[in-house]
Amino acid sequence: MLGGWLQSSSQRRRGSCNSQEGGETEDEEDHPRGLSHKFLFGLLPRLCGGDIVIFCNSGGRFSFSLEECQTVAEGCHRPLGRFEPIFPSPAGGMKLDRVKEMRKTFGDDTVFLIGGNLLEQGPDLEADARFFLRAARRDRQYCLPRELSHTMSSTINEEELTNSKYVTQRSSDAVESDAGIPSVAFVERVASNIRRRVLKYTLSNNGGYLSQACSSAETLATLYLRALKLGPSIAPPVPGPFQGSPGPGIRSVTGESFNGDPADLKLDRLIFSPVHYAVVLYSLLVEIGRLDEKAFDDYNVDGSTVELIGAEHSPGHAVTAGSLAQALSQAAGIGYARKLKNATGRVAVYMSDGEFQEGQTWEAVQAMVNLKINLVAVVDVNGQQCDGEMKQVCNVGDLARKLRAFGAEVHQVNGHNVSEIEMAVRHKSELPSFVLCNTNPCQGIPLMKARAPKLHYVRFKDTAEKRQFEHVLASMNHKVCNSGGNSGDIIRTGVTNNVLKFQSVAERKPSAAETSRGEFSKVATKVDVVNRPHRAHLLEWMKLHPTAIVVTADLTSSCEADLIRDKLPQQYLSLGMAEQNMMSFCGGLARENFTPWIHTFGVFCTRRPFDQLAMSIGVPNLNVKILGFLPGLTTPGGVTHQAIDDVALCRSIPNIRVLECGDATEVLSVLDVAEEIQGPVYIRMLRGEVPRLFPTYSPMRFGTVRVLSEGKDVCLVTSGICTEEAIKAREMITTSGVQIRHLHLSTIVPFPVNVILDAATSCKYGVITMENHLINGGVGSATAEVLAEHAVGKRLIRLGVPNCYAHGASRNYLVSEYGFDKYSLIKAIEELCHKKLIIVDQEDAMGQTRVAVKEAPVSVERPEDL
Repeated sequence: MLGGWLQSSSQRRRGSCNSQEGGETEDEEDHPRGLSHKFLFGLLPRLCGGDIVIFCNSGGRFSFSLEECQTVAEGCHRPLGRFEPIFPSPAGGMKLDRVKEMRKTFGDDTVFLIGGNLLEQGPDLEADARFFLRAARRDRQYCLPRELSHTMSSTINEEELTNSKYVTQRSSDAVESDAGIPSVAFVERVASNIRRRVLKYTLSNNGGYLSQACSSAETLATLYLRALKLGPSIAPPVPGPFQGSPGPGIRSVTGESFNGDPADLKLDRLIFSPVHYAVVLYSLLVEIGRLDEKAFDDYNVDGSTVELIGAEHSPGHAVTAGSLAQALSQAAGIGYARKLKNATGRVAVYMSDGEFQEGQTWEAVQAMVNLKINLVAVVDVNGQQCDGEMKQVCNVGDLARKLRAFGAEVHQVNGHNVSEIEMAVRHKSELPSFVLCNTNPCQGIPLMKARAPKLHYVRFKDTAEKRQFEHVLASMNHKVCNSGGNSGDIIRTGVTNNVLKFQSVAERKPSAAETSRGEFSKVATKVDVVNRPHRAHLLEWMKLHPTAIVVTADLTSSCEADLIRDKLPQQYLSLGMAEQNMMSFCGGLARENFTPWIHTFGVFCTRRPFDQLAMSIGVPNLNVKILGFLPGLTTPGGVTHQAIDDVALCRSIPNIRVLECGDATEVLSVLDVAEEIQGPVYIRMLRGEVPRLFPTYSPMRFGTVRVLSEGKDVCLVTSGICTEEAIKAREMITTSGVQIRHLHLSTIVPFPVNVILDAATSCKYGVITMENHLINGGVGSATAEVLAEHAVGKRLIRLGVPNCYAHGASRNYLVSEYGFDKYSLIKAIEELCHKKLIIVDQEDAMGQTRVAVKEAPVSVERPEDL
């Protein structure tokens, strides 16, 4: 029974750990004696019920020979009746550069035991462990994550997965890969599940990017499962919470590790550009087992990396691309660098057709062709953008013809045909190639056609419409159940267990800062709220100003200018996603005595087109009015949509005046204020539900500071949404004995030097500024300049966004996280006064009284005010 498991004494003597010198004769060597390595480390642990056996590895300080190690592995795996195989775990001599050798020797079912060599990679043990994991997985099958083959939904027929017609074309470097790639039917099933998952979320959230799932599902599923050579995910299946933007002490982390190891030059890299499609990408990653479904619960949750608008730290994302048309240029740089490294893997970019309205896209194409970069761009040609159908907004014409004119290779395919997409993407060329996927934004959900042409973001009009979409979801679920799937709403593919465990955002413990806030009593504030005050007011105002023209950049409804489009089309222009052009275009309008009123997000009229803003509008001092919506951290859209530096940028351009609205009264009066100013004006504008803090008889006035309270202890300077937070804080400390002189600024440029000087010199402890902006370059910096230039020896505390970038989350969460909410202000007052304040719960404090206002006009404008 034990034949083949025993060895002769001579064989035993030659074993490195069992060798003995002398004592045996040749006759004795002819007879079997002792136990073989195979028996001792293979059979015996299995008989004893073990799962793993640890033994001396070859190449270590105390080692077996390579042949003896191989016999141990054979003993662990060799069929032995009802006894299950066990894992060999070679110990000693284990180094990262031996991983490939160890896998070849012992197979995939091996436990690698590594010691001090892991720490030689660097001081970060977690990063070292990730590196080790990548090394262990590097040569595994690239087309289909191994975990998927074990955890795929029961709705998928396993015969589809291994259909011999679609056997993997192995590269010469892919070893030990025995699984076939998914069949066309499998990919189509995944695409259908993506739409179902996104529809389910849209219903639960009463809104979502549903048309993007309709148009892109087959294309993205084909890229991941058939067309690209991606490695297995090396990321935790449940991503950790946001750790902060890269900077001192915070290393850069991208979500590209869900696509494999980006450092492996044999693998393809996928750069994801239209990051508002993020929910579609997350759904795909869940469906194919690269992302745990629990992670999807963190979608658009405060503190999560699974953001509404994907950032480079979000799963599946490689670069920051929310300011569209930048990803293609970054991918071109990556592709050129990999060309210099002789990489065999390609760089692929997934992008939207609307990005061809941006000039940077064509600059990238020009460079890619000139440098012969081996890059494939896969384009979702669904003909839609935020303002509606592209042909009606800003027609880009014949894309294929234009791209060929630039010298690129072009393939036009049906974006819902898996085979066509795969063939076009796999086609090899020395030139950059563009795969134009003609898609239907209503594919799979025909009910969407009733919403045309407004398909960009689905927000249900009423209960009846939502009920119709619920019936669609029920029908989709019914089809899954009939095909043998789960009875639940969503097919759960799951992932295999990962050694590294990360806590879900929903489960994480509050930070020390969050816990400490418990010492303050909650304040129930009641404020009059005006819904979308700018929208209706703009229409009536424009009727009285026939030379005014509203100009948008594909964000008409998002900036509450849709009534102008619908009812005053002669005073409306949409120039598409082309902000640099829009700035210079409006400069031209102003030269002909029209007054452009630009409506877009703050980042897209300051940061993105800064040179055009300065040269085409600022230098000639033209009468262009710019309304920048989503100032600071008022949006969950993430870093690419958060205008945290707009004031700093505009302050650096001579001639531009800067206004900021703090409530509904100022929103309704700011147009009159800006119209009276000759020259360019930038307005930080509020949208949606806006509180009314100031009475209607006290509108915004240019160069006038509102004095909201008098005091001799602390000078408090606030602007924008921070004024409401500051009023709440003051109400909480009314009995503390600290007197606060509270100034609200609606005119930031020119800065009210005299008022700030008077308040700062008359207050005992010093000055606190509080702004929805970086603490550098805004109100805080302007105040510091005044105090320094006039030798005012008072301390200054600046509250606002610290010197870092933020992430996507709710406004209340962000202002608290970055330290300019009411609690942060109270702590700053305590620090400034060196006094612990008495906090009182003022129930309904804001609802019973309006804010008492005293106005301090600034009559003289001096050079330093600018």
